[in-house]
Amino acid sequence: MQYALLGDLHSHYENTKSVLYHIGEIAPNAQIIGLGDLFECKIGKKKAASLTSLIPLKEAVILQEKFCKLLTFPSIIGNQEERIAHVTGEQKFLQYKEQVIIEKATLLHGHQFHWNEKFEPRFPTYETPLLFFGHSHRAAIYIEKIRTKIDYNLPIHVGNGQTYEINVGSVVESRDWCLYDSEQMTVTFFQAPLHK
Repeated sequence: MQYALLGDLHSHYENTKSVLYHIGEIAPNAQIIGLGDLFECKIGKKKAASLTSLIPLKEAVILQEKFCKLLTFPSIIGNQEERIAHVTGEQKFLQYKEQVIIEKATLLHGHQFHWNEKFEPRFPTYETPLLFFGHSHRAAIYIEKIRTKIDYNLPIHVGNGQTYEINVGSVVESRDWCLYDSEQMTVTFFQAPLHK
């Protein structure tokens, strides 16, 4: 089965529309799954931690109807959704699971990891050979926890018994997404062209 994985949309309508259009061209039968941070919280971490009362939704999140109509796929939760729920009390942002397991792969947003001063992750222990995540907005593949150069549009074979951690990149900054083929055991990074 093919899975189209995208994350860190941050309420960006044009880039999200472009990525979804590109997925439709490249892998029309793929199951699309979001890796969190679908929405952009307008309240920073420090301010959110110091709030003493809830604030209105319109002051806390970029929430456009046309963007929300694009979100027809399942997703996991990101730190943006958690913060929006915290500052507004809106429980609908907590509807997403923290982790999803698909064929031979674990899906997390990535804010659950420890990140060092260079914003490189320290990966948790997980039971699948593949881990897909986002959070840092940098497309990357780690083989046995070592970051390795990626090339776009070229399938990478990931069925050789090693562990792989795959950062799918960000929709908001670079229109990144990743295609995981669980039968071929390949991962392919893509950058969608801007679609009008």
